[in-house]
Amino acid sequence: MADTNAETTSTHFGAHFFCKELKKRYRDKRPLKILVAGCGSGHEAFFIHEKTGAEVHSIDVEDFLKVSPEKREQIHFQVGSVCDLPFEENTFDAVFYYHVIEHVIVDGDDRSQESLQEIGRVTRNDGWVFIGTPNRSRLLSSLGAHRQSEWNPTIWNKIFDNLRDWKDRLVGRFHNRFGAHAGFTTGELNEMTSRVFGRREWVTQKYIRQKYADHRLNFFINWMTMFPFCFVTAPSIYVWCRNSK
Repeated sequence: MADTNAETTSTHFGAHFFCKELKKRYRDKRPLKILVAGCGSGHEAFFIHEKTGAEVHSIDVEDFLKVSPEKREQIHFQVGSVCDLPFEENTFDAVFYYHVIEHVIVDGDDRSQESLQEIGRVTRNDGWVFIGTPNRSRLLSSLGAHRQSEWNPTIWNKIFDNLRDWKDRLVGRFHNRFGAHAGFTTGELNEMTSRVFGRREWVTQKYIRQKYADHRLNFFINWMTMFPFCFVTAPSIYVWCRNSK
């Protein structure tokens, strides 16, 4: 896999973590074929292509890409649904499924499990899928959230998000199907992924500790992410799933 110290594309820690971990899993394997499922503006897909040298395909339900025509061609973008992927079985070595699964709602119907089945179908035997999603058991949310197309990580936006979450909890609507940015509990996501993938490697603690390794509150963060605190202190949860057909 190709690697470079030059970070020429701006993206968030999730894509950095994915590339770093992927290198450990595949080491000197031939150039990989990777799917970014739910690619949004395209910065993640292009960063992964740039960082790994992989053939990257990207898909989203609408064309949200904010990259140049040249970059668009390099990441092989298509419009489509993660519940009906336009790829053959056993196509990809790895899939980046980052903070998308909680949004797979169609006409009020939660189709997240269906999306996992599709991703498992197009992933090669012994291939890896990286999944990130909000932690539905979290006490606080949005603490380390990055800038998004329609959301800025200001202190007021973070306060508002937490107030909205707790309001949804109090009225029993803290579920993705009701439009809440709820995500899944570790138990829920573990049960869902176990129906598709033979192996799950939970990396929530590792992800958070690496992300905040240089933070001034690093000691406090490391303590708060210890078992079992991480089940409620982690704003989001992360897992690597290995396909085994």
